Amino acid sequence: MTQGTRRGCQKLVTSLSVIAIIGTATNIAAQSGQPSSDVRGVIEGTWELVEWHVAGRVLRPPEMEGRWMVHDGMVMATRHRNGQDGHESTAGYGRYRWGPTTWTYGYERSEDRRGPSVDEAPLRVTAIPDRVFEITRNGDHLILEDAAQTLRWDYDITNNTFLLMGRDRQIIRKYRRVE
Repeated sequence: MTQGTRRGCQKLVTSLSVIAIIGTATNIAAQSGQPSSDVRGVIEGTWELVEWHVAGRVLRPPEMEGRWMVHDGMVMATRHRNGQDGHESTAGYGRYRWGPTTWTYGYERSEDRRGPSVDEAPLRVTAIPDRVFEITRNGDHLILEDAAQTLRWDYDITNNTFLLMGRDRQIIRKYRRVE
């Protein structure tokens, strides 16, 4: 075997080894039942509420405030607004889990007050069942959407923000990463 042929074989073996390692790592991630760590890294974190769309208006701090936290299998949401559009306050917590291409979460407990004013906003305590969201990428955006297209999370990876949207992709709230 000539030296040139030997180098060619070594390059081929090295290339095939790298391909095998990458394939194995990808297969292990898929078998773990979770999306890649970069996908999880976009969703997991602490987020500050920066916009709340209500009755055709866009509320910003100090008219409203809130946080959305996704850490270690737990979700927690707090939101509060009180103004000309009424009073709304929520505190909820629950669990989340990953599938290879999905994210599922629900609230074990959600305490909500909603009404025209603080005095006219009764407390409602509920559990909110798990909902499954399919994870897709669209350029620099990571999208989570339920099958009925009633709720959509649009993560803008470049700007560290996400939009929570309802039916017909109407914006409900906008969050910015705080960590």
